[in-house]
Amino acid sequence: MSCDRFRCEIFVVTWIALGGGGIGCQLVADEPKRPLVAEKPEVLFVDEFDGQLSEQWNPVRPDPERFSLNRHPGKLTLVTHHGDIVGDVRKRRAPLAKNLFLIPNPAEGDGDFVVTTCVESFRPTMKYQQAGLLIYDGDDNYLKFDLESNGSTPGFKHIREQDAFRLYDTDPKIKPADRVWFRLVKRGNVYERAYSTDGKKFEVLGEAVWGDGSPLQVGIIAFNGPREADEIEASFDFFRVRKLTREEREDPAYLQRQEIAGSWNVVKTRASGEDLVEGPISEFHFDGGDVSFVIQGERTEVDFMLDIESEPNGFTMSSLTVGATDPVHGNYELNEDKLILCLSLPPGTPAPQELESSPGDGRILMTLKRSN
Repeated sequence: MSCDRFRCEIFVVTWIALGGGGIGCQLVADEPKRPLVAEKPEVLFVDEFDGQLSEQWNPVRPDPERFSLNRHPGKLTLVTHHGDIVGDVRKRRAPLAKNLFLIPNPAEGDGDFVVTTCVESFRPTMKYQQAGLLIYDGDDNYLKFDLESNGSTPGFKHIREQDAFRLYDTDPKIKPADRVWFRLVKRGNVYERAYSTDGKKFEVLGEAVWGDGSPLQVGIIAFNGPREADEIEASFDFFRVRKLTREEREDPAYLQRQEIAGSWNVVKTRASGEDLVEGPISEFHFDGGDVSFVIQGERTEVDFMLDIESEPNGFTMSSLTVGATDPVHGNYELNEDKLILCLSLPPGTPAPQELESSPGDGRILMTLKRSN
């Protein structure tokens, strides 16, 4: 008797004894192999701060009096100070922040990555005291995710700045914790931010678009912002950059953005219940987290986000014009080479609950066809 036949017969006998039936040897042969251990993604850079800094660190405006590996062995301790990077560097009143601890982006080209760090015993009590992660192209072009005091309680602050134009996201406050983990997941030019207080279970706070998907440097920060405040310590336990896991690569919203990517022509427009011969928007182009569109002959590029968990799926553009702050909320339906968008106008009004446009509702309903 062959080994394969013997294994098959043993399987069938055992399965029948357990109450099964009606299965053949072929199912054993076709049984997919499953990994016995969790996937371990490639680590691109790590520093455990075990007494010597990696040579890849290149601090911006280094101040040796305010960083140390000896104050708390096994950690890099940064001391907050009067300084900031928010706003136009040419007009900023506060001094520029020191000790921006940065390394060159270890991912090749526009490759995706996950950057994580842990801060211990950081207790900000005065307004703008902060510590966290930094994705950095320059003092007027960066993404910052940190724990920051509002003057009474600490909370998470997320700032994106491009060419001195900045957008804020103030995330939930956090109860005091001895250790706080910060994590940014980069997918194209969309960054997902999350935190943890145990290093295992992370809570995702949101995601946002920044840059062109090829950041120059990544690192850690601690400073006091534009106001004078007490100098306090932020001790970083480690800093790690790695590639994405399969689960992270297969994030549903990311995959949906990839499906939408490309150029689309507007073939039908209905506004406030009225069919238009020629709509104000003629075409869209989606690229990562950016969308450009031609409105009344002029091209505009803004950010967009998808909410694939809502019904119908949600679609939000950061604005209708560059520099505006009121988002445009809507929903969408994607069916291969057909995309339906329903937007609520004026900007800032709530998203519609259905893919419809009725008299007086201020909605614009567009049918798009993918360009060849």
